[in-house]
This record gives sequence, structure tokens and C-alpha cells, in this order.
Amino acid sequence: MGNLRCGVRFVSWFGLALLGWPGVGWPAGPAADEVAARVNGTVISRTAVRAVVQGLAAARDAAPDAKQIEQLSRDALDSLIAFELLYQESQRRSIGVSEADIDAEVEHTKGRFASGEDYAAALAQRRLSVEDVRRDTRKTLAVNRLLEQTAWQGIEVSSAQVRRFYEENREQFKRPAEIRASHILVRGGQEAAAAERASAQQRVQALLAEIQGGADFAALARQHSQDPATAATGGDLGFFSRGTMEPAFEQAAFALKPGTVSSVVQTPYGFHLIKVTDQRPAGYAPLAEVQADVSALLRDEEKRRRQDQLVAKLKQQAQVELLPLLKPSPKPKAAPATKR
Repeated sequence: MGNLRCGVRFVSWFGLALLGWPGVGWPAGPAADEVAARVNGTVISRTAVRAVVQGLAAARDAAPDAKQIEQLSRDALDSLIAFELLYQESQRRSIGVSEADIDAEVEHTKGRFASGEDYAAALAQRRLSVEDVRRDTRKTLAVNRLLEQTAWQGIEVSSAQVRRFYEENREQFKRPAEIRASHILVRGGQEAAAAERASAQQRVQALLAEIQGGADFAALARQHSQDPATAATGGDLGFFSRGTMEPAFEQAAFALKPGTVSSVVQTPYGFHLIKVTDQRPAGYAPLAEVQADVSALLRDEEKRRRQDQLVAKLKQQAQVELLPLLKPSPKPKAAPATKR
């Protein structure tokens, strides 16, 4: 039930623009016709609103229509105004952020990219400089610290609250039959040369012979598997249900009993050996298994409620000027008069 865990935290402009997260941020020096709002004189640009909308739209399964875009734009502007109000309050309270903290946060974001080159390319694509990213990261960390010191303090979730949510939302915890499996992958997919595929298949056959001779599956996975995501954990893929893996892999895995190992299985990734380590029938996840996620969800909901209260209070004390989000369409030019 990991999908219950949502987390409440403002993310940086960089995170919004590059990773598609719903966050906040704005470029410097917007033109007058690009102003969407002013918060105590500080400008929020239409460019910032569009960036938030793009981040929200990217998280959807289907592209939003014009009406949905309009609603997303209003939500985006509300988010940006809230962020600016909270940031200004953090500065009023002299909440500081060190360069080391910014370094750590930027490195965390960079780590979500496959390489430093991909990170640099994403910056270039969005026309963001390193200074832009650091400036927005500083603001984002300051806002989060303000919330941690004020609205988010002292939140507790009782076991009774967790149980009540679990019982009232039982269908959220329904799950299909699942198995837990580990695998060893030797790459030699369809794009590989015939000789390379043959060599990969021979290597997997040799590993299968070792396993049948008593060798430890997990140890061989750590040593030989070419799946970087699972090799270090002995090839463990965790629990999964039907419809989540390559068809050939899935068919072989679900045919196994716990503790048994497949013959060689070929997929577009290469050649696999699969070992099923556990299984669980369809049903409802027990409370003990999901209580940590439920507790986190309820804590996050309370954080949002208190955060909204703080923003509402700050808004009452602020001067917020809203301008049209969309540029007015130009009036059509009058047709030139024709001589009779």
C-alpha cells in the first residue's frame, strides 16, 4: 500500500520544471504583460503559472482539455501565492538556509537523473541557470522550515484514528493475488547480435546448473545478475501481481511454487532465471501491514489542513493583487473601407 504515502512538502522550481512535480517557482524579471499576481508587491508571472500547470498536467494519465487547463491554472496560481506568502513570512521570522543545505538538496535532485549530462541538458532545455536553481531551492527550504516550526509542529496520529480510517476505507486495501520473486538477468536482448545472445543463454544455463547443484540463488544474483536495480539485493523483485511484468517472465513466475527455480526464460531484456520466494492470495492487506502508511497519510492530511489555515491567515494580512491569467485575445482589425 505504498501508494497511500503522499508526503506534504513544497518542492523546488527545479523539481517542478524538470521532474513534473506540482511545485512552485518563477523566473526573474517578468514583463508587465506577463504578471499574473502581486503579493505584497512581489510579482508572480504567467510563466510560473504555466510551469506549474505543465507539472500538474504531466502527472495525469491523459492530456487535460481546455476547461481542465483553466482550472489547473487557477490551482497553480493559488499554489504560487501560498508559496510566496509563506516565503515572506519565513523571511520576517529570519529563517535561514545554509549553502550546505542548498548543496545537499540540489545533489538530491540531480540524483534523480541518469547522469550529470542529463541534468545539464534539462537545465538548458528549461533555460535555467545554476543560480536560478539555487535561488529557488533556498526559498523552498525556507518555506519548509517555516512550516516545520509552526503549522506542522506537534501533529500526532493515534492508533484509533488509523484503525477507523482502515475500516472506513477497506476497499483501498484490496489486493490481487501476488507472488514475491527474485531473478538473475544476463543481458542479450533482441537488439543484441546472435552470437551475443547465444553466449548469454549459455551463461544462464551454466548458472542454472550451479543452482541445481546446490549453489545459493541470491549469492549468484549478487555476483552475476546484470539488473542493477536488484542485483545488490540478491535479485529480489518484491511482491507483484499479474499484468505488471513482461508476459513471458510473468507466465513462468506464476507457474512456480515458492522455493522453486524456473528454467531459462527469455524476454526482450535478455535471459532470466526466476525463483519464487513467497506468495499471498487475493484479499485485503492486514492493518498491521499498512498502518505505517495510513498513519503517514493522516499526518499529511493534518499538515495540509494546518498549512491552509496559516496561508489563509497570512492572506488576510497581505495585499494580494490578481490580474487576468490569460492574455485577452486581440481585437480583429476593421476591414478597410472599399470605394464604390
